[in-house]
Amino acid sequence: MKDYENRRTIRHRATFPVELESAKGITRDFSSSGIFFETDKSFTPGQAIEFTIVLEYVDPGRPVYLKCRGAIMRVEEKGHKLGIATNIKSYVFEKSNATAAKRAVKKTSRKVKKCH
Repeated sequence: MKDYENRRTIRHRATFPVELESAKGITRDFSSSGIFFETDKSFTPGQAIEFTIVLEYVDPGRPVYLKCRGAIMRVEEKGHKLGIATNIKSYVFEKSNATAAKRAVKKTSRKVKKCH
């Protein structure tokens, strides 16, 4: 029986940045119960994982972060990258800190001299 026949939820193809503790990745597909992403970091099936999916275009001007916890289900070699399939056991949505971002922009703009 093929993997897709065992799936209980529909997979959606999309590419979003994935932030890991000491690496970065990019999604290939996701569902309500799991995600597949590619990265340079090695993982072991069964290993617990925490990662953040960056949803850059959900809220104009500030990304939304989907912070997830799960376990590695499968690891595949993908050329120079590794494909990681993980389930999602829990998640929380967080917005970027727009106030801090605005302050940083203001600080930077004060340092820039205006040309007349």
